[in-house]
Amino acid sequence: MSTEALAQADLRTTHSRAAAEAVLALACTVGRNLDRHAGEFGISDAKLEVLELLSCCAGRRACLHTLGDRLGVTRPNITKLIDGLERQGLVRRLPHPDDRRMVQAELTAEGAAVTARALPGRVARLEGVWEPLDDVELAQLVTLLTRAANAECAKGRPATDAEPRAAA
Repeated sequence: MSTEALAQADLRTTHSRAAAEAVLALACTVGRNLDRHAGEFGISDAKLEVLELLSCCAGRRACLHTLGDRLGVTRPNITKLIDGLERQGLVRRLPHPDDRRMVQAELTAEGAAVTARALPGRVARLEGVWEPLDDVELAQLVTLLTRAANAECAKGRPATDAEPRAAA
């Protein structure tokens, strides 16, 4: 390998590491900020995501496995999240109307009220992350991150939700 090729490979490695470190640092910072915000309402951000998703579902209810798939979490994890939300009175479990083996989670009136109060602040925090970028830069970033996430998925490595979620 030529000296130029080695230098190019080293530069690629340096940029790859810097990009990964920047993405991870941003994810950690944003995650902490979102958890602090959700904590003001007595829940974690993961629980707020469940409430947001339920608020967008028909009848404000969904099967637990569907919720887990949409949020990219394991079955035990979604069960634990629903257990906590149920203890807080924010969701209730219901039998599936057509399949006795399945269970649905339904947003309660109290859960809907918490969601309505908490989501605007969550959305504002997520949008605030990208204030330093103009619209073109943000669109480019979405394209690049989605391409990288899709490539990882194609390799059989799960990527987090690569498509932007609709705001509720």
